Amino acid sequence: MADPRDVVDEIETLCRLNMSEHEAERLVGWIAWRTGRNQAMAGDADALTRLRHALVHWLDPHQRARLLGWMRVRLDRGDPLVPR
Repeated sequence: MADPRDVVDEIETLCRLNMSEHEAERLVGWIAWRTGRNQAMAGDADALTRLRHALVHWLDPHQRARLLGWMRVRLDRGDPLVPR
């Protein structure tokens, strides 16, 4: 079984390479909404640090794996990585 940190690292790398800081912040908001959390609970750091917090603490391994797969498909199609 893959180390859960590997999935988090891969998502973070995809985001770092393919999103603006604003888009990363929107992704934090989307994850907060989907998990019933307040976006402010991700802290007050930069967007990618906040995103990592959301990935590690708000999503379970299955949800992270599904998010990574969804992001890969969208990236391959040239679609934005931030859900609308």
